[in-house]
Amino acid sequence: MNIILQVILIICAILFCIFILIVTKRKKLSFKYTLLWLIFGIITLLLAIFPDIVMNFSRLMHIEEPTNALFLIYIFLIIIIIFYISIAFSKMFEKMTKLIQENALLRYRIEKLEEREISKEKEDENN
Repeated sequence: MNIILQVILIICAILFCIFILIVTKRKKLSFKYTLLWLIFGIITLLLAIFPDIVMNFSRLMHIEEPTNALFLIYIFLIIIIIFYISIAFSKMFEKMTKLIQENALLRYRIEKLEEREISKEKEDENN
């Protein structure tokens, strides 16, 4: 790997990790997603520092160009991240549905109680 490209990748990976920590500190990213993205940044940093990992992986997988192996690694990591976020999204959707249903039931109960209160007040006025 070209030394200039290696230095650029190292700097970008470090900046990416710092960016993730800043966003987390501002509470715009939850802790569990912080870990996910930091792992992604650390893997990038390790692959930039030790390019032999990519070269050995490309030889092991019989991929001619190490850059193609790098793309394969990143595609795999992105698929994992998308799957993880899909699971979290599904859980949130279920929670939201449950909260909406509970909210509707509570509104219904409040309306019934208000109707009873109004009818009691009218009865008291008539007596």
